Amino acid sequence: MPQLSLHCPHCHAEKIGFSPRGAVAFKPEVAATLLFLQCEGCGHGVIQVISSWYQFVAEWAQGTVASPGTVLGMYPEPAQPNCPAHVPDNVRNAFLSGVDNLNRSGNSNAAALMFRRTVEIAVKLLLGKPQTGDTLANLIGKLPDNLATPAMKSWAHHVRLDANDAAHEPEEFSDKDAQTLKTFAEMFLTYAYTLPEMLKKAGGEKELTETQKPTSNS
Repeated sequence: MPQLSLHCPHCHAEKIGFSPRGAVAFKPEVAATLLFLQCEGCGHGVIQVISSWYQFVAEWAQGTVASPGTVLGMYPEPAQPNCPAHVPDNVRNAFLSGVDNLNRSGNSNAAALMFRRTVEIAVKLLLGKPQTGDTLANLIGKLPDNLATPAMKSWAHHVRLDANDAAHEPEEFSDKDAQTLKTFAEMFLTYAYTLPEMLKKAGGEKELTETQKPTSNS
């Protein structure tokens, strides 16, 4: 039976085989077919919209032609990882690396370490000067109140401590715990970078509006 190599939106395996499990014509007068495929890894399914007549896709499923046709769309699509807005590039890269590892089976330890690295880089940048030879715990404590609330520091310490367990404890770090670290790291970045920029933009727009108000000559 022929297969397609796809990125699975369910188990997040890359280039894994998907086998055809059925096809139906999109509409009688349209040269398009809905192709049902099943992941050979996790067993979940996807639907592709193929720009070919049903008979041609059926022939591919039987192994008589090399390709089912051009793919117009797939449902569900693999989710694209995202990071809170206005985050520095090196912080963003560390966070997205953590998300990428979180989406891969057996990589929860690596994900936890990358979320710790995310927080560490962010804290050092927020302090605004080179920070060498100090522990992350001390660096978090040095964050001034105008940059980090007590809740933000608590989130950062949570990531730091749990990631230390992932690095040094013999037990495998669970996916659930790694997901929790992602949430705390994401909240820290949102409060440290995203919200201040949103407030700054809102303040600038308000100031611009005030200056544009017509003045009275009376």
